[in-house]
Amino acid sequence: MAIRKSDYPNFDSSNILLFLHKWRKPLIIVTAIALVASILFSSPWFITPKFKSTVILYPAATNAISKALLIENTGSDKDILAFGEDEETEQLLQILHSNRIRDKIIDRYNLMQHYRINPASTYRNTRLYQRYEDNISFKRTEFMAVKITVLDTDPQMAADIANDIAELLDSTKNDMQKQRAERAFEIVKEQYFKQRDEVAAMEDSLSKLRAYGVHDYESQAEMINQQLAIELARDNTEGVKRLEQKLEVLAQYGGPYVSIRDALEYEKKQLSMLRAKYEESKTDAQEVLPVKFVVNSAYKAERKSYPIRWLIVLVATISVFLFALILLLIVENINTYFPDAFRSLSGNKIRKAPLNRPSGKDPPPPLRQETPPPRYQHSSEQADKPKPVPPPKQQLVEDDKKEKEEDESKNNYQQRAEHHNNYQTEKHDTQMTRYFTNTNLLKLIFKWKIHLTIIVLAAVVLAAIFSSALFITPMFKSYALIYPSNVEPYSEESRSEQMLEFLKSKDIRDRIIQKYDLAKRYKIDSSYKYFQSTIIYEYSQNVIISKTPFETIKIEVFDADPVVACNMVNDIIKFYDEKVLTTHQDKYKEVLGYIGQRLAAKQAEIDSVENILYDIRTQYGIIDYPNQSREVARGFLRTVDGNNAAQNINTREVLQLKENIEKYGGIYTYYNNRYYDLIAEYSKVKMDYDEALMFTTRTITYSNIISEPFAADKKSYPVRWVIVLLAAVGVFLASFVVILVMENVDSIRRNF
Repeated sequence: MAIRKSDYPNFDSSNILLFLHKWRKPLIIVTAIALVASILFSSPWFITPKFKSTVILYPAATNAISKALLIENTGSDKDILAFGEDEETEQLLQILHSNRIRDKIIDRYNLMQHYRINPASTYRNTRLYQRYEDNISFKRTEFMAVKITVLDTDPQMAADIANDIAELLDSTKNDMQKQRAERAFEIVKEQYFKQRDEVAAMEDSLSKLRAYGVHDYESQAEMINQQLAIELARDNTEGVKRLEQKLEVLAQYGGPYVSIRDALEYEKKQLSMLRAKYEESKTDAQEVLPVKFVVNSAYKAERKSYPIRWLIVLVATISVFLFALILLLIVENINTYFPDAFRSLSGNKIRKAPLNRPSGKDPPPPLRQETPPPRYQHSSEQADKPKPVPPPKQQLVEDDKKEKEEDESKNNYQQRAEHHNNYQTEKHDTQMTRYFTNTNLLKLIFKWKIHLTIIVLAAVVLAAIFSSALFITPMFKSYALIYPSNVEPYSEESRSEQMLEFLKSKDIRDRIIQKYDLAKRYKIDSSYKYFQSTIIYEYSQNVIISKTPFETIKIEVFDADPVVACNMVNDIIKFYDEKVLTTHQDKYKEVLGYIGQRLAAKQAEIDSVENILYDIRTQYGIIDYPNQSREVARGFLRTVDGNNAAQNINTREVLQLKENIEKYGGIYTYYNNRYYDLIAEYSKVKMDYDEALMFTTRTITYSNIISEPFAADKKSYPVRWVIVLLAAVGVFLASFVVILVMENVDSIRRNF
């Protein structure tokens, strides 16, 4: 249905222009006052100008100096001169938000005095930190750089603070990393010196064996056997006896010499690896590198950045103009629809004017009962009756006139019936919608203004009372921001998600509940039927652990005692480190036990093979199978070099050695080769065992604390003004709905 202009004249643009012209003087005066006031109150007399300085920097791609610089790690993916990506930028932003940098800047520039905060005030730290966050901000640019922005009344101080924050970024991150690097250096240093002592002890053992004449087992055995064959060929009894004594020494100490020598070779490899790790960890612990690339340094601003006076003046002037316009529209409508509203506020009685029903909505007169038309007669009935005699002419005229009157009466009846139906429909619709129009709502509010005012004021007073410390215990918040470290994800989750799961574990929760006796603090009876569920619910409401957009973990604790809240945060971090350490140690203990069994089995097999070889050496004289076989063959075939050497061959000894080699040579060769294979296998297992042992015995932490918790000086819960505001609005709306229902009980009953 189209809306005609005459039906809604208030929406005509010409009416708006006429309205503005009518109220032009008040609007001009109010707008001019707003213009002058905004110019005045945005001047330095009321708003202190602030100057802005910025620093733009990029994070470095590498964190560890050793991985970037040392020769062993030159194949690293990240170049020392490369810029960081998303992860490094987020870490840098989180460090910039840390309390380490904030507290150092506050102390260095004495910001409490600079911001004119009373050191003796109750909420001095809260106000100080709020002013710090208002004046110093950090954000990531669209080019993945980090922007440090500082506002201050002193342009030079703003530039100095921005540059110092950039400088503190290096020291703060390096200090955080140094704590871990120094601990790692101590662990590697301990392992390195322990390994070095073991190598020195093995070298001492070899030195003692060398004192017995065992210098190079294989070469000595070969040379002695060759010389023994020569002396046997010469029939030099003394020479043969001396050589046999040397062979006995080799047979007795050759096995330990070979075992220690091969083990020493493995231990030296381990020592070399540990030395490389020692140098790396020493470099990380003692040396530092900048963690950023500064693109733009801060400089002293020449022009203030805050406040922007033209913007304040423009917004204030337009806002006041629009507000005044809306207020005048409301007044105009109230005067139009409620001419006695303002008089009622002054105490004058309102005289009710009689309601004049519009002419178009007059109730219709009662409907006249019409006589029914004559019944229709069938043709057969008409045939039985005699035909009527035609009336005279005057009778016909009267009949025509009477028929016309009946037609007019019938038409009037239809019009009155249609009018009556339209009236009933319009009346029904009007009754349903009249109380939902803005004018009627305002009229209803004015009618019940005293009741609504009393109810809302009572709600405000009660909300203020019941939100006080008498009914709601004030809660103080302490929080910390931490990054995971020294952990590897178990599946597809990130390290932060893994850390989140550990922090929410039952073990940490139960330890916190037990240590701080949270059942007593939360006033929960231990004999209560649902004690466990209740205390877990209260714990989840007061201890909140979540992940931030920068992949850090935020631990928030609410408690009536700010010191207890701070201590609970520290203990949660401590228990997390202990739980992760215990979990890792338990797993590595399992690995250590398994590898230890393998190592013991290899050692037992090596000892068994050594005993077999020792028996073969001492009982059957087989020391070096290849050389002895060659010499026995030469002696047996009498192909020994030298004059008359063939006549001097001790045939009996040659035949005896030949028989021993034939019987036990294969066994000796098998076990000798097996012995060297076992030594190599033992070395690999020993390497795994040493690594598992190091992981089992080391004590490290698994969290990097970005922002340490502190005892709050201002409560965080409840926010009384929010409670009072919501209570007032809620009670007002509920009361208004009740009033609407009371005013429309009869209409609702009729319509529904």
